[in-house]
Amino acid sequence: MLRNHLLICFVLALLCIPVYLLDHFSSKSTGGNWIALDFSNLLIRAYFVLIGIHITISTLLIFYLHHYSLGKTHLFSAIVSLAIITIGLLLFNKFDHYSAEKKYEAIREQRKSYFNDIRLIRWWFLPDEKNPKEIHVDLVMASAGRFAAQANGNEDGGNGKNIFYSDGELQRLVNHGDTIHYVFPLTFNNPGQARNIEFTFYLFKHPVGQSGTDDVSKIFKESIDQYDDGSYFYEKLILPLDQPPE
Repeated sequence: MLRNHLLICFVLALLCIPVYLLDHFSSKSTGGNWIALDFSNLLIRAYFVLIGIHITISTLLIFYLHHYSLGKTHLFSAIVSLAIITIGLLLFNKFDHYSAEKKYEAIREQRKSYFNDIRLIRWWFLPDEKNPKEIHVDLVMASAGRFAAQANGNEDGGNGKNIFYSDGELQRLVNHGDTIHYVFPLTFNNPGQARNIEFTFYLFKHPVGQSGTDDVSKIFKESIDQYDDGSYFYEKLILPLDQPPE
């Protein structure tokens, strides 16, 4: 019986070769230019785990439960091995999900201290709201970095057409505590009155080509349903000045 058991284990080990070849030719990287998914070695690793558990359990059964036939021993061992792997994967997924949630909450908690790195003090249209050519904003920066901004003006409603937009100036360097005046020259896409104004401000605190969790992207708009989605901060847009300040 032991000899036949070793023969079966040897055959299972030899099956690693076709499993590896199947894994090599079937699990190629997939995806476009944005993201690629690599599943290489996934199948062969799973097979190694399966036969490792199976051989261990079946060998123990043969040594301690002699009255079972070889076929029943390996069948029972295979069922137990699959059950162990399934339970292990479920526990791993739960642990991985819990770890990801804790990490996400820690990042959100850390991000709270960056919410006021960009504060909008006031803003206004030039020459006026009915016929704007520019939008001017005054901001206070609580951190140093590279600053950039965008502005959009849409019709009322979630699907309102875009009336104007502006990419603003090129990035500028700002220092901690700076009060800056920023100008959006407007480019019109469609005729009409923009009732839904949205500003997006960026503060990059790292050298060009680098990023970090302390970088700030903040959107000011008339209606918000959250303050932080993990990527952008949101703040309710204050009303514009009736006329330019002196």
